Parts: sequence; C-alpha cells; structure tokens
Amino acid sequence: MTPQQLLEAIAALPDADRQSLFGRLREVYGETLRGPAPQATAQSDWDGQVDYLLVFDGGSRGNPGAGYGSYAIFDATGAGFTIRLSFEAGPLTNNEAEYQTLLAALRDLGRRLGRRAAATTLKITGDSQLVLRQLAGDWEARDDRMRALRDEARAALAPFKGYRLSQRPREEIVRILGH
Repeated sequence: MTPQQLLEAIAALPDADRQSLFGRLREVYGETLRGPAPQATAQSDWDGQVDYLLVFDGGSRGNPGAGYGSYAIFDATGAGFTIRLSFEAGPLTNNEAEYQTLLAALRDLGRRLGRRAAATTLKITGDSQLVLRQLAGDWEARDDRMRALRDEARAALAPFKGYRLSQRPREEIVRILGH
C-alpha cells in the first residue's frame, strides 16, 4: 500500500475509528503527532450555560459479565427522556459498560441534534470516577480496551460546543434514572 492509499483509507474511516487511531498513534509516537479533528472544550476551560444534562450509569452482572446501562437526557427546560440499554456484545466489565452507556447516550443526542450539536453544551453526570477522570485527562487509560473506549468517547464529544463532567454519588444517579 502506498502512503497516499494509506492516507485515503484513514480518511475513509468513521470519525470514532479515526480518532481512536490517532490516539493510539500519539501514544506510540508521542505528542508530535497531531490528529486533525477538534475536541470539544472540556469542563476546566468552559463554564457557560448548559443546554443538556446527560446522566448515565452502566454495569455488569459479574465482572466481566452481561452488560447493562441506562441514561437520561434533559434539556434546559427540564424536559427529558430515559433510555434503558442491554448490551449483547460479549462479557463486559463494569467500566466497559459505563463507557458503552455514555457512548450510546452521546450518539443518541448527536443524532437528535444533527448540525445543532456544534452550538450545544452538555453537562455529563455519572457515578463512575474512572470514566469521568479518564475523559477529563486526570487519569491515564492504561488498558488498551479502556484507552480505545476513552478515545471513542472523546471523539463522540468532539461535535459539541463544550461539556462539563460531574461525578455524583451512585444513590443520586439511581434516583434520577429510576432503577
């Protein structure tokens, strides 16, 4: 394969796959390699109005085991909807199920908003310290699977104007999601 063919193959990848690839290349070759896709503004850089609140929770029956999750999305008026998910893809750890639920919620909201996502801000709330701290960059993702999920979640956040991450106690998340 020629370098041009390789570049064309990379350009043809879905955004999430391309971002994951760039993330992995940066890990291998260092920060001198820059991926072209922008990222949404993280919570430490943005404190403006929130357009949507996204609350998520995931887990597994056994660790790893059958994954499950649910999320709720509320707009600024408080109107919202709750989705409960069941994962069919092999055994998942609790943390993988948390990421899969967050990804499902971000994709769902992105589809609903379409191009309006670029003007939309989010507050993302969950009880998973690992997921939220990895997304924020406070914690490393040492495991390849977790790194890929983190990168995929960052890519799913890229179309949005900005976001804040908020960890809340499990009891609060369960109360909001109704399970």
